[in-house]
Amino acid sequence: MIVYLAGRITGDPAYRAKFSDAEMVLRELGHTVLNPAVLPDGLEYAAYMAIDEQLLRAADAVCLLPDWKQSPGARQERALARRLGKQILRYEKIDVTRTDYSR
Repeated sequence: MIVYLAGRITGDPAYRAKFSDAEMVLRELGHTVLNPAVLPDGLEYAAYMAIDEQLLRAADAVCLLPDWKQSPGARQERALARRLGKQILRYEKIDVTRTDYSR
């Protein structure tokens, strides 16, 4: 399954490590992960959101990191995922012993 990561980036100095850890866990479970935290520095916020929207559209699911509610962008991504009928996963509830989340 292709999974897009959504969580707080702006104002979180440790965001790259947080997203990287989540990506590693999901990859270990066999998923392809779209990680917005690997985008280069220096873009405008609107440009990041436009890229992130396209990444999310390409995904089967969005995985919400525990701090997603503290991020206006992640809240927008969750809303878009719901409108598009994407599966919504909560990172803290992922069962690392289960790899089939399609049901």
